[in-house]
Amino acid sequence: MTATNHGRARGVTLLELLVVLMILSIVLTAAVKTWDVTLERGRAQTTASKLNQLVSVIVGDPDYIVAGQRADFGFVGDEGHVPSSLRDLVVRPTLSDSVWRGPYIRSTFNQSADGYRIDGWGDTIIYGYEAYGNNPDSLWVRSRGGRGFADRTRWQTLNFQYDYDDLVNQEVVGNIVDVRGDPPPDTLRPGLIVTLYRPVDGKLFADEKTGASAAGFHYFGIPQGTHRLVAMYININAIPAETSMTTQDVPVYPGIGARDIRMRLPIDW
Repeated sequence: MTATNHGRARGVTLLELLVVLMILSIVLTAAVKTWDVTLERGRAQTTASKLNQLVSVIVGDPDYIVAGQRADFGFVGDEGHVPSSLRDLVVRPTLSDSVWRGPYIRSTFNQSADGYRIDGWGDTIIYGYEAYGNNPDSLWVRSRGGRGFADRTRWQTLNFQYDYDDLVNQEVVGNIVDVRGDPPPDTLRPGLIVTLYRPVDGKLFADEKTGASAAGFHYFGIPQGTHRLVAMYININAIPAETSMTTQDVPVYPGIGARDIRMRLPIDW
């Protein structure tokens, strides 16, 4: 009677074990590389979002429109200057008064107080400019991509759409007319006053023009933003003196300014 070995377990050879380990190693290596790529992509996207947000709160959102006009000019529109550092966006600058309407940006609930200026790699975002004369020219915010100065190809830099002069050195041009749209005669021009209220280095400044310069007014060095114009005529020959006044909020656009502004007084010359 012949004995059989049905059901006897067969062992794993060393070669088979090595092949399995090699396959697992390849799979794990590919998984780790995929995870690293995904993690880096997420960090880069987080950083790009923060850079865009910083630029947006500094210069405002051009797509925020109210009654057909741009309504958001950001930090620059309120303060009349670019921030000296990103800290100015969350802490009132020392010389600023009520024109500062911050904080312009806030950290999320799971971030530190400085989270708004920390990139996806945990490093501080840099804000700066390229100098041109005594003023900034090209403004930018930058992340060094987690590699510091070692690898500039990893840097993420977002340049502002407008340069310094576009943002803070514009012109406002216009004239005063009566209810019929006629300019004032020369004999009445001495009684004219027009005042532009604008921020200068964080403080509200009243820029006043009188007489002929008020009839056809022209302001220089005006920052972007919505600024109030007040036009007035005082008839000093009347007893008592008669005063007519009109007010208008004028949007001053970066690189464009505000032109052909008509201040219509409720009077017939």
